Amino acid sequence: MPIPDNIKREHIFRAMLRTHREGIPPRRKAKDWVVLQDGSKYPCKLLISWANEYANGEELDSNPNVFTTHMAMKYLEHLGFTIEKI
Repeated sequence: MPIPDNIKREHIFRAMLRTHREGIPPRRKAKDWVVLQDGSKYPCKLLISWANEYANGEELDSNPNVFTTHMAMKYLEHLGFTIEKI
């Protein structure tokens, strides 16, 4: 299943704000790749999952059968975000 193409930068920024309010759930921490934004690091898949909630009303399942980290990275890069290996 592809990442919905109506997720925009504004939705990603809202997901970033959510991580500042709620923190990153322990099982959702980045293992290999992060988004760098204003000195903070964010898990790629978590941002996509939470951004989908703002764009489409529900969190996107992060199961690899739904979308992979590689898919999330490419989508975020397409939106202009910087990805870094940790």
